[in-house]
Amino acid sequence: MDLFSKLKDYLNRAQKLLDLSDEVSLTYCALELRKAIELMVWTQFKDVFKTEITNVGLGEFFNPPLKLQNQSISKMYDFLKKHIHNYSNRAANKTVITHKSGFDSDESMTIDGSTCFIQPELVKSDYKYLSEILHYEKEVDPAKFQPSKEKLSQIYNRLKFIEDNYTFRRIVPNKNMEVLIENFTKTFD
Repeated sequence: MDLFSKLKDYLNRAQKLLDLSDEVSLTYCALELRKAIELMVWTQFKDVFKTEITNVGLGEFFNPPLKLQNQSISKMYDFLKKHIHNYSNRAANKTVITHKSGFDSDESMTIDGSTCFIQPELVKSDYKYLSEILHYEKEVDPAKFQPSKEKLSQIYNRLKFIEDNYTFRRIVPNKNMEVLIENFTKTFD
């Protein structure tokens, strides 16, 4: 199952749970949305850096048994921002980059797909909010961590934007490979 199938599944389940609107359904919706955020950050990180990092012998980082929770998604997101030119601005402004290739029969460019970057709210405040709903902190003050349908809908819409616009994985990191690899080994031990 590829990224787009998994992301579509997470978002479909989240939408159905949002429609139910009861507290239990909204809590499970938070879980689906959190898994979608983790999937997107991991996928974009891997799409951008796998070739470079594998080429210097650190490819075991990308082995499937490695759980995402072993490496912080905020570290991965910060790494993307650091090594992709103008990542933060493009992400915040919901910039979509369309990739085109050769001409087709009517002399127009063929569109291969598009790329967008992960909006900062998803990784920072949204991910924290979803984690607070799912973790045991709510036992101390249950009212404080009740899921909000409105907030979950906002997160869903941000993820839906990514699902609609992240179809092509052509993202090139800044090309100072020595700095990239040094930063990678420092960041991820």
